[in-house]
Order: sequence, then structure tokens, then C-alpha cells
Amino acid sequence: MAYVVDAAGFFAGLQNVLMGKAYTTPEVLSEVKDESSRRALELGLAAGKVVVAEPSKAELQRVARVAKSLGELGRLSTTDLKVLGIAYSLIKKGFKVVVVSDDRSVQNVALKLGAEVMGVKRASLRRPRRYVYVCPACGAVFDKPGICPKCGVAQLKRKKA
Repeated sequence: MAYVVDAAGFFAGLQNVLMGKAYTTPEVLSEVKDESSRRALELGLAAGKVVVAEPSKAELQRVARVAKSLGELGRLSTTDLKVLGIAYSLIKKGFKVVVVSDDRSVQNVALKLGAEVMGVKRASLRRPRRYVYVCPACGAVFDKPGICPKCGVAQLKRKKA
């Protein structure tokens, strides 16, 4: 089993108790700044429990397409997309993958890609969900979050039926 871990997992020190290797990106490593989390991360790196990787451009494009199909693309950072790209890369290679994240958008896309998910402080999603963004003032529907161009009101995230 392979684990793909975002910053929440490293803040909790999970990399040193997981039964498999913990894969992540350089961007996630740079987010871990507090002394105790950084020390635990460095221990995991030295022990070979943490593997730093980068997804390919094709893997990032696939993740972006899946995220867009779920209405999540606008809610994911570049780092989130790279974490998901690593998960997709490992899935393609035949690994059973668990994405460790408290970010619901990351969990949603990971499930759609075929990974399992594990929350750190929050419960995990059980199945992928499709979202749209609705203007509460005029009812216009959008694929990405933001401000409604028709009336200037912030859009709300809603599950698509």
C-alpha cells in the first residue's frame, strides 16, 4: 500500500506510523515549517519512509480533467493537483493508494481517480460527488467558484443532483 500525504498528514506525524511509504511533493514539504512537524518529517525522510516525487505533465492534465468534471478544479491549488498527480501515477503503476488529506476537494478527486482516502482530523468522504456553483441572487450556475459576473454576488457550492 502506498500513501500520498499532504501537509495535514505531516503535521500529525503520520508518515512515521503508516505501514507503507508516504509519497509527497516538494511543495508540501515546504509547507511543513513548525519545529516538531519538521523534525518528524526529516526523520521520515532519513528513514526512507517519505518519498518526494513530481507527477508528469500528462498526469497533471488527467487530474485537472477529473477535477473539472467534478466541479472541483477552481478549489484546488497547484500543490493539491500535484499531490493528486502522484496518486494517479501510483494507481497507473498498479499500487493500491490512500490519499491522506483533510481537504474535501482533494478527497473527492482522489476517490474519482480510484484511490482510497483517509482524513487526519476530519471524516473521509465515502464516494465522489459532482458540484456546481450557484449564485444565490440570480440563480445562475457555474462550473468554477467565484463572483457571479451577472450580479457580483459570491457563488455557493452545491451538490449536483
